Amino acid sequence: LDPELAAQFMTRFKNEARAVGRITHANIVGVYDYGEEGGVAYIVMEYVEGTGLREYLTRRTSFDFAQLVALMTQLLDALEFAHRCGVVHRDIKPSNLIVTPAGLLKVADFGVARIDMSNLTLTGMVIGTPSYMSPEQCMGNAVDPRSDVFSAAIVLYELLTGQRPFVGTLEAITYKICHEDPVPPSQIAGLSMPNEVDRLMARALAKRPVDRFPSARAFRDALNEVAQIGVPVADGS
Repeated sequence: LDPELAAQFMTRFKNEARAVGRITHANIVGVYDYGEEGGVAYIVMEYVEGTGLREYLTRRTSFDFAQLVALMTQLLDALEFAHRCGVVHRDIKPSNLIVTPAGLLKVADFGVARIDMSNLTLTGMVIGTPSYMSPEQCMGNAVDPRSDVFSAAIVLYELLTGQRPFVGTLEAITYKICHEDPVPPSQIAGLSMPNEVDRLMARALAKRPVDRFPSARAFRDALNEVAQIGVPVADGS
């Protein structure tokens, strides 16, 4: 960490080290050590050879529905584990997700994670990446695991459709996240998917946390149930 930035970001920096240092999971980038040397703070992390999911999306890489389900299953497994450890990520987005050549997904950057009831990040502070934030984050309210469920659903929406569900200026994005429902994925997606995907996404992107899936595991299980239904086959006659 650049010493000139240390004073401003040291709390976040230490927060990441504490958050991930307590989590060991195949789908989470590991943190091995934290310290300071010569006035420079550092984190020793697992090296992951792979490509950021954002790069795949930028290149408009084509995924079939089964591949998307496999990636999302890994993401939701990682989040479920982190949540059980008392950690909410709060910044789930494609650039924080790495995919290895073998198809293993790794969640990185727990720098804005909330640990248990820690007051390192206080209610009233808007922390996260606007296009992927939950309504409660946009309003500066307290978050829980269902906020990560909302952000993960935005990632799935982008994988399905090639575009984000909420776009525009910062003010427009935050308004839409809090007050507008996005266009159902089936209306703009270029790949075949089960009809039930729209209902799945509507619940995962519900404005009120109580109306969403109660956990990452519940979202994962529902997604896999939809995947088992199969993709409708068009009549070629």
